Amino acid sequence: MTLIKGFSDVEMFIDTLSTLGVNCFFGCDDHEFLLSNENSTVRYVRLQHEQAAVHAADGFARATGRPGVVLLTTASGITNSITGIATAYSDSVPVVIIAGQIQNNSLHNHHEAFHDLDISGLTTAITKHTLKINTIECIKDGLKQALSIAADGRPGPVLLELTTNTTINEAQNHRFGRIASKSRCQENSLKMAIDLIESARKPVIFIGGGVIASGAADPLREVIKQSRIPVVSSLLGIGAMEARNPLYLGMLGMHGTFAANKAVHHCDLLVSIGVRFSDRVTGRISGFSPSSKRIHVDIDPAEINKIISVDVPIVSDAKEFLLSLENQLDYPKITANTESWTTEVVGWKRTVPRFDHSNSVLNPQTVIRMLSDHSTQDTVVVTDVGQHQIWTAHHYAFTQPRTLITSGGLGTMGYGLPAGIGAAAACPGRSVICVSGDGSFQMNLQELITAVKYQLPLKIAILNNGYLGMVRQWQELFYQRRYSEVKMGSPNFAQLAQAYGVAGFSAQTEEEAKQIVSEAFQHTGPVLMEFNIMEEENVYPMVPPNHNNHQTILSR
Repeated sequence: MTLIKGFSDVEMFIDTLSTLGVNCFFGCDDHEFLLSNENSTVRYVRLQHEQAAVHAADGFARATGRPGVVLLTTASGITNSITGIATAYSDSVPVVIIAGQIQNNSLHNHHEAFHDLDISGLTTAITKHTLKINTIECIKDGLKQALSIAADGRPGPVLLELTTNTTINEAQNHRFGRIASKSRCQENSLKMAIDLIESARKPVIFIGGGVIASGAADPLREVIKQSRIPVVSSLLGIGAMEARNPLYLGMLGMHGTFAANKAVHHCDLLVSIGVRFSDRVTGRISGFSPSSKRIHVDIDPAEINKIISVDVPIVSDAKEFLLSLENQLDYPKITANTESWTTEVVGWKRTVPRFDHSNSVLNPQTVIRMLSDHSTQDTVVVTDVGQHQIWTAHHYAFTQPRTLITSGGLGTMGYGLPAGIGAAAACPGRSVICVSGDGSFQMNLQELITAVKYQLPLKIAILNNGYLGMVRQWQELFYQRRYSEVKMGSPNFAQLAQAYGVAGFSAQTEEEAKQIVSEAFQHTGPVLMEFNIMEEENVYPMVPPNHNNHQTILSR
C-alpha cells in the first residue's frame, strides 16, 4: 500500500519533518518516493512489522534523546503497534505515532476498518497525549505540537491521528506532569534536602532513567566526585555513572548487586532521583530502606509518594535539581561525616563473594565481558528481556548515558533487534550490539532482513540456553523444578542468519567465543553470534519474591 500519492503532499510532509528537525522516521509500508529520493534530508527506514517499527522509533529516541517518529497506515498496523507503544509509555520514551493516510491534499482512510477502529480509545491508557487533524495543511502544527509534548516534562508517546472527521475535538490525555515552575515551596524543599544531605552519616543516591532522560549525567558525576556519596541505579539508570567508578555500587533490587542492596538497606538517607520504585527495585515495600530519611526528586508529581512514602518530595527536572545541589552543597562537611561509611560500602563492593560462578563450558558472564572488551565507549548496547538482560547489566562496563537501551517497565520480549535497528539508524558510524536470548530473539527475528537491507553495523549476540531462562529460574528456585512451558525449540541461529544474508557464527567453548567475537567486530555490516550456554545457568544475585532486598541469594 502506498501512503502518499499526491506529489505536493509528499513534499509538504517531508518538508514538515525536516523543518521540525526530524531526520529519520520508521514504518512498514513501501513508500516508493521516500525510498527512492536520494536528495531527501529525511531518511525512511522500513521494517517488516508494526510492533518492530515502533520499537525502532523507541530505540532511536533512547539513543538520541529526541522523539522517534513512526507512521502507521492501516487498521491492523495500529493494533499490531500496541505492544510497542505500551513499551515506550512504560519507560517514558518520547515517540510520536502518526496513524492514518495522506493523499491528494486531504486525509483519507481507505479501509472501512479505519472508520470502525477507535484509535484514540485503544491507545488512551498507553499514550501521554492524543491529537487529531483532518487536513494535510494542519500536519505541520499537529506534528510540532506532538513532538513538543512527547519530549516535554516526563517524556512519553504521543498519538497524532489523521482522520476524516470534520468536527474534531482534540483528545486531551495528559498522562504525565510537566516541569514544575520554581516556587517558594520548591526552594524550601531544596533547602531541606541540602540540610539532610549535609548532616547524613550514611547517605546513598539512587538514580533512575529520569537522570538519563534529563541529560543530568554530568552534574550527577560532579556531585558524586565532590561529595563521595555512594550511588546505586535502577536498570534504566545504568550509564549515568561509569561502571568502574568505585562509588558506583551497581543496580538495586531483585537482581541488584550485594553492595547496592546492602547499602540501601542500611543507609540513613536515600536520595532518589528520576525513579519510580517498581516492585523489581523495592522488594517487600515494608522492608525497603527501613532506617532512612527519604528524598524523592521526580518531574512527575504523580510518582511521588505513590509507592514509597518520602520525607522530602521535590517535583523537579533531575538536571535542574542536581545543578542546584552542585552549587550549594558543603562538600567538606559531607565528606567529613561520611568518610567511614563510604569506605565500608566500597569495601562491600570489593569483597563480596563473586556471583558469576558458572558450571558452563561457555560462561555467559564471560561472553558479556568479551563483548565489552571489544567495544568502544560510545558503542550502543540493546538488549531483549530475560537472563541475558541482567547479565549485560552486571558485566558490561557502561561508561556513558544512552548506551544501554532495554525494556524495563513492560519487559517486552522481542524488543532488542528492532530497537537495535532504531539505534543504528540514530547513530551512524557507531557500533550497536544487540544481546538477546533464544526466546526473545524469535519474537521479531524477521527484522534480520531490515538489518541486511540497510547494512546496519549490528552485532547480534544470542545466548542460547534452550529455555525461557528467567521463568525457568523461578520454577527451579521457588517451585522445586516443576518446569512448565519453558523448554524452547530453536533453529540453528547462525545458519538462519546466513539465510537472511547476515554473517553467522556459533561458539560452544570460551576459545571459540573469543574467536568469533574478534571476527564479528571486524565486519562492517550485520553479524549474528550464537553462544551455546548451559541450560540451567542462573542469574545471581537474586532476592526471592516477598523478601527484603538485603536477603540476597548469591549463588545456587
